[in-house]
Amino acid sequence: MQPPLENVLRNALVHNLELIEPGLRPVQFEEYPLPNAHGTRGSIDILARDRHQMWVVIELKRSRSSARQALHEVNKYTELLCREKNLAPDRIRAVIVAMPDDWEELLIAVSHAARDWSHDLRGYQLLLDSNGTPIGTERVELLPRAFEPRITPIHNLFFFATEEQREQGWRIISKVADELGALDLLAADLDRVAEKHYIPAPFGLYLAVGRVNEELAAADLLEGYDGPEPFAEEHQAEYLALCELCNRLARSNLRGMNMESARPGLLKNLRDDPNWAIQGFRGTGAYDDTAAFEQPDLFRFLTGDERGDSQILYTGTASPEVASRWKAFRQEARQSLGGNHEWESLVDGWLDGVSPKVGEGDVGLHVYNPCDLLGAVIHGWSDRMENLLPIVMGEAVPRQGLQYSVRGALCWNGRGMSFPDAVRLVYRDPLFLMSNMYAGTVWERDRELLDLLGLHYVLLERITPVGAEVSMADEQRIWVHQDQGARVYSSDTDPRGYTQAYASIAADGEIVSIRQYLNRHFREVELVAREYRSFIHTV
Repeated sequence: MQPPLENVLRNALVHNLELIEPGLRPVQFEEYPLPNAHGTRGSIDILARDRHQMWVVIELKRSRSSARQALHEVNKYTELLCREKNLAPDRIRAVIVAMPDDWEELLIAVSHAARDWSHDLRGYQLLLDSNGTPIGTERVELLPRAFEPRITPIHNLFFFATEEQREQGWRIISKVADELGALDLLAADLDRVAEKHYIPAPFGLYLAVGRVNEELAAADLLEGYDGPEPFAEEHQAEYLALCELCNRLARSNLRGMNMESARPGLLKNLRDDPNWAIQGFRGTGAYDDTAAFEQPDLFRFLTGDERGDSQILYTGTASPEVASRWKAFRQEARQSLGGNHEWESLVDGWLDGVSPKVGEGDVGLHVYNPCDLLGAVIHGWSDRMENLLPIVMGEAVPRQGLQYSVRGALCWNGRGMSFPDAVRLVYRDPLFLMSNMYAGTVWERDRELLDLLGLHYVLLERITPVGAEVSMADEQRIWVHQDQGARVYSSDTDPRGYTQAYASIAADGEIVSIRQYLNRHFREVELVAREYRSFIHTV
């Protein structure tokens, strides 16, 4: 049967909109013309009102050749309704009505648009009788969002005595991944490049587990995890998968193999360690063909930078004008600041302030937020502290005008008890520190330690003309965290408040950074570092 002409369908439907949805009624029976002061004009096939008094743009498509125009038409007409008729976007809906065969062309595109569009968008396939007269419609079930095989924070390190053992271990891992439901795994090969003959297992494999697709996963992964590991709560299936991988490798005949837990961010430390070198990447599932990615991409996947999964380290950029990326950028930054309510509040306040000023310009953030001062002292004192201390750096640069630079760090207010006394009061002894490390609660103890020492997180901002040199005349701001949230004080607009804010974070009239504080208390910090190093064998 040849489908009727589009105008015949329109005339038949406009007098019987109940065939599409109960309660629909036409605004007018003819096509609804829309003027456009900005260029292209057009006419809506059918403009209707629904039972909730919303305006409904109904677009009819009767041939596959014209089906691809449907999304363009509904986008244009909904925007014109907003502009020319002063209608609120949340009062407009869109409906696409097409023949069943035409939905083969429309389904993917409409499904994507319906998920990301600000208006409600629905699809119906038209049912005709033998004479080509509309007798009803069926709601089209749009496709769900495609499964995204991204890397989770469930990571582990394996060490092997030989390269051959590493290859054998990878074959075991790949087999288990297939048995558990085509797991998406990504790994990096690490070789010990210094003093290799002194190391019993110099060939490393850094492994990360991708999101488990529940439609393909083995039933054992979907039963849920109820063990003691708090970090597995949000990724239960992935943690169970890692447990099975580790168990299978432990039962293998790979002598000398050992394994350690890992987390996003650790691979960066290994890359920067001169004793280790990343030799390449390998994967299963979505990452089976690692040649499809560039090596920097694979590295970002494993460190958590790509999706902001690293809870201590983040580097990213975005433009406030690109709404989808800006939202993700803010969420990624917020996740890296987790556990640090001061910085989270201050960075959120700063981003709120610069976003309307930057426009189509760029905003960049670098965050290192370990929430573990004692750990930094144990592992970095005294000559390796710079890479272990917390820091925030941000730049907001518009196309023209003023640019905004912010720097954040731990600062000392000149008060507080001695370093050894504060550490003993919070951690009691090295064994208590170890128990907090295994329980994942060091960040809670760290907040107690900072309060006792008189250390607090601050943000200092400088505002300069784009492209100009930094000068003493530049406006400076201090961001401080108060009960009601972030508060900013400007040297230009509120010099008295700025002076008071400066005094509240300074020691004897000057801002003392965490590095300066540690140097001032060198002997006390040295004693604590030695005591705890001797217990956890990190010398």
